[in-house]
Amino acid sequence: MNQSTNSSSYLTKISHLELAIMIGLYAVLLLVILTGNGLILSAFFINKRLRTATNTLIMGLAVSDILVGFVSIPCWLAIFTSYYEYASTTQTTYTFYITFDIFIGGASILQLTALSVERCHAIVCPLRHRTLSIKVFYVMIAIPWLYAAIVASLQPVQFAGDWQDVYTLLVAFTCFFIPFIVIFFAYLFIYRFARNQPGKKSICQHRAVRQAYKKDLRLSITLAFITGLFVAAWLPLFVVTMIGTYYPHYLPSSLRTFRVIQLVKFCHYGNSALNPVVYAFRNSEMIATFRYIARALLCKERLVPSPLSRTSSLCKTSLKGNSLSGSLRRSSIKGGSHREKGFLKSEDQEENKKRGGKNYDSVVFVYSTV
Repeated sequence: MNQSTNSSSYLTKISHLELAIMIGLYAVLLLVILTGNGLILSAFFINKRLRTATNTLIMGLAVSDILVGFVSIPCWLAIFTSYYEYASTTQTTYTFYITFDIFIGGASILQLTALSVERCHAIVCPLRHRTLSIKVFYVMIAIPWLYAAIVASLQPVQFAGDWQDVYTLLVAFTCFFIPFIVIFFAYLFIYRFARNQPGKKSICQHRAVRQAYKKDLRLSITLAFITGLFVAAWLPLFVVTMIGTYYPHYLPSSLRTFRVIQLVKFCHYGNSALNPVVYAFRNSEMIATFRYIARALLCKERLVPSPLSRTSSLCKTSLKGNSLSGSLRRSSIKGGSHREKGFLKSEDQEENKKRGGKNYDSVVFVYSTV
């Protein structure tokens, strides 16, 4: 499939209208990817309640998605439009695009694999999971990026010897098929465990543990849905790649092959636009943060450090004495692990007394579990 895009003969048969539609669709996709994932990253840095260990893994996935919008799609557009216009594309540019595309794609798949394993551990061993050190999650973030970088770095040197077929097999199995098997069985185990577990008192005897368990289960369902979309988006690409490498005679005519490639590329790039939608619709805290960001941008409100609590990162102050009717609310967390920070209402009241009893609007963000 990589070599098939190097031929410009079939591009001469594409009409200007078809090319314009392709560019328009990619432009819309690019805008959606950058906007959606940009909001996800902004919400993570603004709202401390979203800065949980699991959400840190999700942020790694959002980073890879936003890199698709910044680098992969623009490079892909530049490559196939240059062939249409008979412009020369250097081998260096093409190699950079393929290498970076493998790097981002591999990192995304392996991060989803790490997320599925982490969710399985959270559901099966919830108490032990909440005692994990944050260093464990940093390692889970680093390994996918490191392995993807190693595999992608081998792409340019595969042509030095006659092992292109071996490299294609390596990428397909280590960056898709094996991770897919791990993800599938992880969520299958979660489903079977969750179906039998709620009636057992060992897990749900305490209200706090039961609520945390429901949150973990809900997030697992969200990630399973994301994984399903991911497989639907990436499987056609790997199937076409395998056919093009080992059985190229089964591919259709050049023009149809080009259209098939455009379809599978658009599908796997489109997955980067769907992930933020899934996060937003299934995460009420994320929706609340989006609303807060929208109001801050539209109303040009100023974000300043909160003077009310050590746990707060940002707050909105207003010279008016109106109460906040926003979606980001104060939260009080009773107890918790070493990753949770509580907010005491009495501290807020004492601080207001020191200010002379004035009513200042504020939004205080605190840590909480997923």
